[in-house]
Amino acid sequence: MPEGQGAGQAQSVAVPHRLPLIIHPDNRDATTTKDAQLINCYVEVTDQETKEYDIFKRPGTVLNSTVAASQAGAGTWNWLGDVYTVFNNTLYKNGTSLGTVDNTGGLYRFGQTLGATPRLVLGNGVKGYTWDGTTLAAITTGGASAFPTAFVKGWAYLDGTLYVADTANNIIGSNINDPTNWPSASANTIAAQVESDKNRFLWKQLVYVVDFKQWSTEFFYDAGNATGSPLGPVQGAKVNYGAVSGESVQDIDGVLIWMAQGKDGNPIFMLLDNAKPTQISTKPIERLILGVTNSNTIYSWQAQIGGHKFYVCTIVSLNITLVYDLSDKRWHRWADSNGNYMPYVSSTTDSSGNIILQHATNGNLYNFSTTTYTDAGTVFNADIYTPNFDGNNRRSKQLNYLEIVGDKTNGSFFLVRHNDNDYDPNSWTQYRRVEMWTRRSLLMREGSFRRRAYHFRHGCNTPMRIASVDLQLDIGTL
Repeated sequence: MPEGQGAGQAQSVAVPHRLPLIIHPDNRDATTTKDAQLINCYVEVTDQETKEYDIFKRPGTVLNSTVAASQAGAGTWNWLGDVYTVFNNTLYKNGTSLGTVDNTGGLYRFGQTLGATPRLVLGNGVKGYTWDGTTLAAITTGGASAFPTAFVKGWAYLDGTLYVADTANNIIGSNINDPTNWPSASANTIAAQVESDKNRFLWKQLVYVVDFKQWSTEFFYDAGNATGSPLGPVQGAKVNYGAVSGESVQDIDGVLIWMAQGKDGNPIFMLLDNAKPTQISTKPIERLILGVTNSNTIYSWQAQIGGHKFYVCTIVSLNITLVYDLSDKRWHRWADSNGNYMPYVSSTTDSSGNIILQHATNGNLYNFSTTTYTDAGTVFNADIYTPNFDGNNRRSKQLNYLEIVGDKTNGSFFLVRHNDNDYDPNSWTQYRRVEMWTRRSLLMREGSFRRRAYHFRHGCNTPMRIASVDLQLDIGTL
């Protein structure tokens, strides 16, 4: 025992403890009211060797334009530098109406073809359309056309042929570089029949047509067949997971991410890179999405910001928006200014590379902006809920002060509270304020605890970057 320290006397810790901050969502069940999580934040590695990180506040949203006031968003796409959007039953180019489209099939997915007359294609599972720069035309079904009357969303353009999948097991191809003409079914159709499940979504990766089905995914390549479909199955390339919903599928620089399911029906998130699948969801994330099916309303979009590639998936019935950062391989939650899911259904970029988000209901497009920290003028909170901290012992600890180490920004502050009773909702203390523009951002006299969780809330229209929280402790003997 050090000289002068008697029995029961606290041992001063000369070097502050670091409060753990950087975590995946750590919910112990299907709710988000307990355990550690980051909301409206993202993480950036500052030192790979020492595993040091910074936490940033997510970008805000700024009104880009009102395209169709109070109308439902149904998809957006950049084609040849122009922004195309569907709101309700109208297709727009840079905010100008091009004509009427079906509004009974939900969100549209877009594609394109080349050739002498390049065309934009779009479809929502009920109707398909082409736009050649002059004419918006519905794709003909029935008669000599093999284009299906009921199809899944998504397109795959490979070697001049545009492919679509029906709601059974078939993949049908168009005439070469002509999505307005589809030959008879026998002329260009192949069945995806390694498994008996039905199609859910069609896309392309590398030189493969990728068919997401209910509980499996099959791959096809251009086999150059002289008759019938030019496609042939890629042997041995089957994935034993399909798609819960095609609305969850995003292509981020050639990497496909989606909410997947196997025959057991339990949803997970998967990543497909170079035709190789990897499970990316953690157990806490899978607890959150347990029970989600194709009948749930699901939106997904993407955003690339400062070296980060974000996959964003919203499950409306759960009131939750989940975000996967491909760069740092971490999950987070994002929310609107009221703590609800982020109400955007689709994303694209404009000719300058600005990220554009399409709102679900109000007819607006928004820029995703790294220079503002409000959503259309309303400040949103960034919340850091830490894991329970006990300093690797269950002795009583006296916390003399904590220091938030982060950027010094005028007008920036945190509201801080703690919970010594395992996140019990009635056990949170009152918020205390810590200004971030002072030389040292300290909270003094934080009392004693054996195990404690902290909640740091940043609710200012200012940038936020936090590197660590240091705790100066006296550790007791009991």
